[in-house]
Amino acid sequence: MKTKAFTLIELLVVVAIIGILAAVGVVAYNGYTASAKKSAATANHKNVVKYIKSEVMKCSTGATTAMNNELDCSKQGLNNWKDFVAKAVERSLLGFKNPYDTSKSAVTHGGGITSDVHVGFNRMLSPGLKIQVMTCVITPCSGNRCQGENHLCSGDIILD
Repeated sequence: MKTKAFTLIELLVVVAIIGILAAVGVVAYNGYTASAKKSAATANHKNVVKYIKSEVMKCSTGATTAMNNELDCSKQGLNNWKDFVAKAVERSLLGFKNPYDTSKSAVTHGGGITSDVHVGFNRMLSPGLKIQVMTCVITPCSGNRCQGENHLCSGDIILD
């Protein structure tokens, strides 16, 4: 009686080929996800900067509120106007998630960008009468802020 079946060698060859393909696929997948996180962090940074500029402009053109009614435009011109703007941005952009930790909002007022735990966060700093948005888009985040290729910095957003 003759039966047709695969030999042990043929089965081992198939398992080895599948293992090699899986190893290559995992490495490629990790590269794609890292690139996607960096792109998302970069897009979040650019969108936060544009949002601040456009919403503050609404106040300058006579609107009473901006930023989904989180910003009271009547406070424009006060010494702490920048703090009102930063807090309103934080509240109105809660939906912006950190691509490296989606359980947290990506937009905060204050904080650093020079440690790897800060990756993906858009930090608003408010020296003087302006706001600066800083983001570490990929690890390592170490070094002087805004001087490494892993950091994005908006420059000064003047709030008058």
